[in-house]
Amino acid sequence: MGPRLKSTRALRLVFIAVTLLVAWIGFQLGTHRHTGVLRTLVKAKHFLSQASITREQQQRSASAPAEPQHSVNLSWKPSTSAVVGYNVYRRGPWGVVRLNSDPVTGTSYVDHTVQSGQAYFYVIKAVNAKGTESTASNEIRADIPSK
Repeated sequence: MGPRLKSTRALRLVFIAVTLLVAWIGFQLGTHRHTGVLRTLVKAKHFLSQASITREQQQRSASAPAEPQHSVNLSWKPSTSAVVGYNVYRRGPWGVVRLNSDPVTGTSYVDHTVQSGQAYFYVIKAVNAKGTESTASNEIRADIPSK
């Protein structure tokens, strides 16, 4: 089965499960009124928390060995200007993203979000007290092994 067929099938199963859950909660509320309400809500919470396990977590819990975790260690020379920190940008298969939410105060950063078999390109921009960024550093490339 292709990925699209699998995701369509999965969506159908989730829809059916949610429909049955709603019907069951309605039955419980209608027949048990006050005594069954809390019990029903606790059961529904447990059911939904089990249903929300991500595909990645399901794959990790499978008997197959887990894929190795990769990371990219970046370091750079400090700016000669007065800066409050640095912003780290990565260009990859899904576009350019800033990896840090607040400026990095040191001169190193570890990217733990890389995926096997991909190539990533990084630039650093210094940030001054006003929040203005410098021009980008030279771009560096990191190739992540397939396994």
